[in-house]
Amino acid sequence: TPPPSRKPGLWSRMKGHILHPELTPEQVALSFALGFSVSWNPLLGLHTWICVVLCLCSRRLHRPLIFAAMLINNPWTMVPMATASTYLGKLVMGRGLHLDLSGISWEAIGWRSFASGEGLRGLLAMMKPILAPYLLGGFLLSALALAGGYAGMLWLARTLILGMTDTT
Repeated sequence: TPPPSRKPGLWSRMKGHILHPELTPEQVALSFALGFSVSWNPLLGLHTWICVVLCLCSRRLHRPLIFAAMLINNPWTMVPMATASTYLGKLVMGRGLHLDLSGISWEAIGWRSFASGEGLRGLLAMMKPILAPYLLGGFLLSALALAGGYAGMLWLARTLILGMTDTT
């Protein structure tokens, strides 16, 4: 009788889920980079829809990896990511690092803020001091995440698939 085969270890199984043999390292890297970029997108509430559209528009991407990377932005990371976006936006706009949130009545923000035109106008007026820096910083970090996520995951995918890095 042949010797019993060893069950693949956790690392081998994980590599099999992340790196499909039919996908190139570039496709894996692009999939991760797109999801990571979406996670930094400042338009909250649209992340899942953006990923769905990306998945519908491309057949040669790793769809689960897009969604997994998008989920880097989650309830635990949302506030630090929004804060980083706002500070970056303020720096780029030349407003320094001082962030005054005293004019925002957080307890007044609720579903009514989004359910009527009056509520939405009130919310936008209250958020005006930080809205532009937040959006600018978020879109800049989204672009940086696309480039950085691609480079980082390409290195990792080449390392895992080929067992070596390619510096060209």
